[in-house]
Amino acid sequence: MSIARRIAELYEVKMNAVLDRAADPREMVDYSFIQLQELLAEVRRGTAGIAAARRRAELRISDLQRAAGRLGGQAEQAVRAGQDDLARQALARRAAMLAQVSRLREQQATLPAEEELARLRGRLAQDAGQGHRTVPHTADLRLEAWGPTQEACLAEAVRGVVDSFAVVAAARPRHTAERRFIASSDEDLLVAVVQEVIYRLDADGEIPVTATVRPTPGGVVVLTLPLADVKEAEITGAVPKGASLHDLRCAADASGRWSCGITIDV
Repeated sequence: MSIARRIAELYEVKMNAVLDRAADPREMVDYSFIQLQELLAEVRRGTAGIAAARRRAELRISDLQRAAGRLGGQAEQAVRAGQDDLARQALARRAAMLAQVSRLREQQATLPAEEELARLRGRLAQDAGQGHRTVPHTADLRLEAWGPTQEACLAEAVRGVVDSFAVVAAARPRHTAERRFIASSDEDLLVAVVQEVIYRLDADGEIPVTATVRPTPGGVVVLTLPLADVKEAEITGAVPKGASLHDLRCAADASGRWSCGITIDV
């Protein structure tokens, strides 16, 4: 074997090792995109400031851009050594990474609007004396909702379930479904309403864009759900799997204001 051939083979082995050690752009992009989606979800829940979220997103995008720059340098080295296949491999990774950086920036640009929307929702809910929120929980998702009536509280619980994992502002309802409930207790009614949302999602691939709850003279509670294809929603978190029967709460306080709490399995 000639010395030139041996050097070429050694260089190929070295460059392969370098490319193998280089971060897989799909893994880096997937991780960065998940982090950015989590930031968006935090902003929508009102738990993250826009300035902090933007800084964290910029750090992830900078990491991707630096990795893309390294791949460009590695491609140049490979071309100089006559290793065109290695150069193509590095350039393909770099192109995929830069394309996804552009996608991440588009997502990042929605942060200010999402914060303005979260603040508006919070103010309107406060003015109306109703709303919902998620609270820290050891394993799953803990949801709390409140309203001036039981029906308003239950409708907020439905919206809270949806907001915990998706954004439906741009989703178009394809039909409206009604479900009637007679429950033996207020807590059972809360579980039944939440489970209906999860069932529609799992069985039919449909997601409510809003919800209304109304009573009837016969004691039946009617849940009305305008439903859209879940593909039209922007998924931002873990999809709910079921409602836990532990630590349920659904009751009115001394002033007649209703509140409820439920744990969601995700």
